[in-house]
Amino acid sequence: MKQIKAVLKQVSAPQKDCAGTPVGLSDETIAERKQKVLAAMKARGLDQLIVYGDVEHGGNFEYLVGYFTRFEEALLVLNANGKATLVLGNENLNKAAKARIEAAAVHVSLFSLPNQPHRHDKSLKTLLQEAGIAEGQRTGLVGWKLFTSPLEDNRQSYDIPSYVVEAVKAIVGEAQLSNETGLFIGENGVRTTNNANEIAHYEYAAALASDGVLDAMDKLELGVSELELGDALVRKGQHTSIVTIASSGPRFIKANMFPTANTVKLGDPISLTVGYRGGSSSRAGVAVHNADELPEAQRDYLERVAGPY
Repeated sequence: MKQIKAVLKQVSAPQKDCAGTPVGLSDETIAERKQKVLAAMKARGLDQLIVYGDVEHGGNFEYLVGYFTRFEEALLVLNANGKATLVLGNENLNKAAKARIEAAAVHVSLFSLPNQPHRHDKSLKTLLQEAGIAEGQRTGLVGWKLFTSPLEDNRQSYDIPSYVVEAVKAIVGEAQLSNETGLFIGENGVRTTNNANEIAHYEYAAALASDGVLDAMDKLELGVSELELGDALVRKGQHTSIVTIASSGPRFIKANMFPTANTVKLGDPISLTVGYRGGSSSRAGVAVHNADELPEAQRDYLERVAGPY
């Protein structure tokens, strides 16, 4: 095995590299994405694809639609012939016209927040049929989790709300239904490769995250608060994709996961993390000036951890 010797020395500070201006996805990229999905449907023998989305699980939905539906649930119904329909709740119904692909819209108030007005004229099953979900069709359901259990039937496991799954089964039949999340994020899934436009689009967010971590690291000193560190991490009004961490000392006190007024103290373990749609950055260390200030049992940290890493 090749031996690599790590040497600790002073180097120039890294340069921040976020371009400063987001790069949008072009119409050509969206059209390419749709063709990739339709080709994958054909290869899998699917007549229709139903893609679920909500604020925490919107990546596959957003891939074609261009946005996620914040606090409501949503479906994209895509037919093998390319026809698309969006199933949207009260507060996203007016967003159908903003979608990146041409799509009709069906209003399902069940997807709305609790205690909002509900339509009384049609059942969920009927509305899903109006959205194009038809019996006798090989149908794929796409959530967000790629099941890879060696013990379960992964094609028959669904991470979509059961009331949606049951309504779809009532239309197409259980035998015609399968989990097709792998079409997006499995081996050779359509989202596993990106063109140049997509790389530039995601690089803005990835660089924004790494710049934030660099700024937070530059703020690190005894007495600085987690809130100040967190303020360096979240920026530009962008939507974070993971929990932001700016932690000094013990974490998860009384179940709290977010930065507090706690301040950095000598010897504290430090953890910094931020992520946006496109990339995340994370760094961890200890608040000391030199190895002599580390706890005695950790003074070989550079040799045992940092160097090999």
